[in-house]
Amino acid sequence: PKHNSCGGFELIIALAYHLGWPQMTADAIKKSVKSLKRTKAFRYAEGSFDKEGRDKLGRFTAQYNQREDVRKSRFESITEKRRQKNWKSMNVIRDDIRTIERKSLAILSLPVITMNGGIRTVDSALGQEVKHFAGFNYKQSSLTKYLNELKYLGVSEKLLQNVVTFWAKCWGAEMKELSHRTFLCYYIDGNTKAVWSSMRVKQNKVTMIGRVMGCLEHVFIHDSFGHPVYFETYSGHGPCGEYILEMFEKIEGTIQEVPGSRTSVTRVLIMDGASNSVKTLRAFASQDKYHYITPLDDNQWKERRINSIGRPKRYRYGKATLREVVIELEDSQEKGYLIRTRAIKIDWDNGKMTVLLTSLPVETAGLSEVVRSYFDRWPAQELQFKSMKSTVSLHRVAGYGKQKVEDEKVAQRQGHAAKMINRLTDTLKKPLEEIGAHEELIAKLIPKERRLRNQSEIIHGKRKLPERLRKQLESYGKQIQSHEKEIKKIEKEHLDHFRLLRKHRREWLRLQGKETVYKVDVELDQIVTFHRVSLANLYAYFIKNFLGGQPMSMTDLLHKIIHLPATIKETDAVRKIILDYNKKDKLMMEKLSEAIEKINALHVIGPQGKRMEFSF
Repeated sequence: PKHNSCGGFELIIALAYHLGWPQMTADAIKKSVKSLKRTKAFRYAEGSFDKEGRDKLGRFTAQYNQREDVRKSRFESITEKRRQKNWKSMNVIRDDIRTIERKSLAILSLPVITMNGGIRTVDSALGQEVKHFAGFNYKQSSLTKYLNELKYLGVSEKLLQNVVTFWAKCWGAEMKELSHRTFLCYYIDGNTKAVWSSMRVKQNKVTMIGRVMGCLEHVFIHDSFGHPVYFETYSGHGPCGEYILEMFEKIEGTIQEVPGSRTSVTRVLIMDGASNSVKTLRAFASQDKYHYITPLDDNQWKERRINSIGRPKRYRYGKATLREVVIELEDSQEKGYLIRTRAIKIDWDNGKMTVLLTSLPVETAGLSEVVRSYFDRWPAQELQFKSMKSTVSLHRVAGYGKQKVEDEKVAQRQGHAAKMINRLTDTLKKPLEEIGAHEELIAKLIPKERRLRNQSEIIHGKRKLPERLRKQLESYGKQIQSHEKEIKKIEKEHLDHFRLLRKHRREWLRLQGKETVYKVDVELDQIVTFHRVSLANLYAYFIKNFLGGQPMSMTDLLHKIIHLPATIKETDAVRKIILDYNKKDKLMMEKLSEAIEKINALHVIGPQGKRMEFSF
């Protein structure tokens, strides 16, 4: 018998094979390989290997990392590295589909066998359990090479397309529960991850750390049950608002209609306060496929902007009074451009006030339904997302290269500052010449004053100097002060202009050396995040369909089931996983017993090519 420290995770592996996740992933990668083989870059790739820095067996040595060309290109953008890539040297070109399935399963299990989702600890004690989950005891170097090859292939776009159709099919039965709904909600949320780099990379506020710094940001689309349907990764601040509609254009062909419902379902995007700009609302107004619900910032609410306000109505699902409002908003980026939109003013019984903006017509949804749809985001999506981020390590950056790009905003600010400096210099030409004359005289007096100070001594805080030299020192000081007074007098006559000149000079100096910024590659991070999001969906599917669907966080699932030890017994055709019964948690063991019966009834063939059977 063999021992598995995280035997409960074998249930998730069995579920993955039952749903066809490894097959779907391997198929997407194989299609990318076929596409590569049809390109000229592959046909004309060098057949010879670069042997410098390798031993006789072709393995890398310490000397390889000391090569100047390797050190320079280590953190270059993948776009640059692809140009010199020897495509025929990649293992993924020759790997069969079963091998790719096993390697993908190893990446899927990283958050479990490393506890933090990082690949650097795969060779540690717990990392040995990868042989049970993937069917082979992969080392860190093998998985690193596999991910790097997927990064060169650029498979993330293909994987993200497949993830929408795959999980829409898996969650199809659950979507029938929405057939009675007036409209279908999608929740838009972001996840910002810190990038610790000495380079000047694109920045945004990282809420988890509480500071503005280099980062990557995921923009997630969740369905009505809080399942992550689709995501994209961006360097720095992820685009929101009107760009969300572009994300939906990529996946709208794969989003299925609600089974058992009408042929047309009103789709509503629930967005947080970061997406309520007038520019965003204008983008939504220009199309009729999607509606929005988003909160209005407190500083944007003014009684003068209200066009009409309806009668008060009680909120059906909480302690609040609702009013229908039509409000006017001005586009901050295009002064004078006004729009009118529907709003709902919520006066809570505890004295607080919230205002929601929505494009839903009054006849489509009443006040209480709109308000409920927005505030359901906490139990339906936010709470799950919080648990998901820690359980499957969504907060961890997988790895990146950097591409140097021009910072357009800095260039614009520099140009504006230089333009203002030139304009103010022309306006203040005569005063500046007068000030220059006084500063030149001060510059001549300072060395003389410094020479006399060096001849003096400081005793008990007092300067000791012969009388003649002391008077001469005081004379220099008075002359300098008189020139400084004249300068202040000239500046006082043109106070506003000089204040602006100093301001723009400071701004121009501050921006020197910031003309370029490093854009972080997101290809590798998207590939790893695809596996982590898939793991989160597998956890959610297991809770819903095998543990009775009772509310349960992914953290509880990890601690109570995934970390259950197991004894493994194998025959030629069957792999028996005997889980340790936890006597201290009998209620969960009863639920797990029912889940085991359901899993066994599926007769799943696992990564070892054997039927998986579970018992206590």
